[in-house]
Amino acid sequence: MARPKATPEQRAQTRRSIQRAATELYREQGASAISARAVAKRAGVSVGTIYSYFGDLAGLGQSLWEGRIARQDEVFREIAARHADPLARIEALLEAYLTFGIEQHELYRSTLMYVRPSALGNPEKQDLSAFAFPTLLKAAIEQGQGSGQVADGDPATLTQLLWSGVHGALALPINLDRLKLTPAAEVLEMTVAGLMRMVRG
Repeated sequence: MARPKATPEQRAQTRRSIQRAATELYREQGASAISARAVAKRAGVSVGTIYSYFGDLAGLGQSLWEGRIARQDEVFREIAARHADPLARIEALLEAYLTFGIEQHELYRSTLMYVRPSALGNPEKQDLSAFAFPTLLKAAIEQGQGSGQVADGDPATLTQLLWSGVHGALALPINLDRLKLTPAAEVLEMTVAGLMRMVRG
């Protein structure tokens, strides 16, 4: 006899149980502890159930942060909307990104400093338009180039360079914590000023 189909409430409960198990393992032992078998055992489900609900471990990992990332995307949109001038908008976005990484360091590390283990294979590439920060940054660069305020160059490449600059300021002192590097909070203004000098037309 076939097992009765789970109700939407039961499916939501199973999803939350899996996410809770993954979150507990992450907090207790770090990202390396999150395997399908370990999460399934902690959640009291089969390994197949995890793949049925999330596709793969990367999908499960992303689901743990989706809500908080969506809220941060709204912050970026609100900040961009306050600045009609493209240079002012670029500067505000860079400052907001650094502030996000400093003030929400756990979320930042978990979502933007995650290094995928090679055993998980290569993920499908996502278009940057799905993410607020690079989309807003690129739009400001394009507008600034149109008005002659921003240096010539491929807008997508300039977006990546600016993003690399703020990401590096956040990540370098963390990844190379054995070295005497200045924390990102102490170089925020200098980082933004340097990147703005690079991008001005």
